[in-house]
Amino acid sequence: MLDGVGLPLLGHAAALTPFNRSTVFRMLPMPAYIKDVDLVFTHANPAYCELVGLDADDIVGSRAAQVGLLDATWHEETDRKILAEGGVATFPVNVRRLGAPALRGEIFKIRLDDETGRAVGILGVFIDRTAQFETEQQLVESQTIHRLVVESISDAVFLLDHEHRFVFVGPAVTGIFGLAPREAMAHGTLCALLGCDSCELHSLRRDRETRNIERSFTRADGEVRDVLMTVKPIEIGACRWLVTCHDVTDRNDSLKRLKASMVQTVQALCTTVEQRDPYVTGHQDRVADLAVAIGRVMGMDEDRLEGLRLGAIVHDIGKINVPIQILSKPGKLSGPEFEIIRSHAEVGYQILKDIDFPWPIARMVREHHEAIDGSGYPLGLTGDQLLLESRIIAVADVLEAVTSHRPYRPGLGLTKGLEILREMRGAKLDPEVVDVCVSLIERQQMSVPGWVGAIGSG
Repeated sequence: MLDGVGLPLLGHAAALTPFNRSTVFRMLPMPAYIKDVDLVFTHANPAYCELVGLDADDIVGSRAAQVGLLDATWHEETDRKILAEGGVATFPVNVRRLGAPALRGEIFKIRLDDETGRAVGILGVFIDRTAQFETEQQLVESQTIHRLVVESISDAVFLLDHEHRFVFVGPAVTGIFGLAPREAMAHGTLCALLGCDSCELHSLRRDRETRNIERSFTRADGEVRDVLMTVKPIEIGACRWLVTCHDVTDRNDSLKRLKASMVQTVQALCTTVEQRDPYVTGHQDRVADLAVAIGRVMGMDEDRLEGLRLGAIVHDIGKINVPIQILSKPGKLSGPEFEIIRSHAEVGYQILKDIDFPWPIARMVREHHEAIDGSGYPLGLTGDQLLLESRIIAVADVLEAVTSHRPYRPGLGLTKGLEILREMRGAKLDPEVVDVCVSLIERQQMSVPGWVGAIGSG
């Protein structure tokens, strides 16, 4: 039975006046309609009119196909099901009409009964979930892309919280660390995973800059690996750091082999120089030992000390271009002969400058006869223009040279050698380097096998 305004009586809604029932229906924010038992529209609220793009007068008295719904058959099949079974049913639905994009959502269909329980119509209410579904789809797509990207990366990926604890561990951790992601997560932090009690990862910089950290660690299977970690600050939920670990073991091994090969090649050339001048046999090695001892006291790290040692070993390689008659001449050199000797620094530089050393070896060779006051050769550079390594080699070279035998004089001994260093301190030689060298010798913290004499000897 329909009330005075054509709306059926709905349970508790029957207590409302016909005017109120009509107003509530019209004010529903969701699209709503009523059909009679013949599935003809009898009511359509403004939201439903907007949904299908028709006025209420065009909808009322029509069937689903006549209002332009492309799924009219489906709508009427579900309507008949509700009319037959009663109650309320919810259906996922795409509302599609000609010339408009499809809307995704749910439709609630309720059978309307009169006071005797006889079916008199159907109330349909559409809930638009298009935006929600699109968001969910985007999330699924984003998660899928994220998973594919993470799984395709050969580097191990970690997300850390503000306390540097794991939030996420990527699948590539297995290939590098030999652990499943869950096993790696159980370690809690990268420091624990790497087995380092104290390292830079314990206290990442407060300025939160991206940084690279290289570490060696021992896997559970005993294999030692090298990893390069790129640590990038982020702000994603609880995550504060993104860390990617790249296995650089093979790269480092190749570099070590390359370094060894370069060193062997250059040392072979230096051996050739020594064979041409028996008076300087062992000179380059003794200079290298003293230079490294000085550099270590001055705070150089092991990699830089390795470069310093190689630079000292090859510092006289340019003498391969000096005639042996001049190298072994017992008397005083003439002016032209001395200029040939002096050329060895530049010749050495030209021999080495195109070799891709990981250290500035060619510069050390070129600068080891420069003086901090600018009176040296071959370029006349001053102290602030010289590498620290060059200044160290210069001091070690002077001390070794004056204490060793030469064709034109016997070795002068350590006491005289230290005296000469002090005389040249601040003029020809770097004062700080001289002080460190003198201290090492006087405290007997440094002794070089093969040196002639001891402190106190002539």
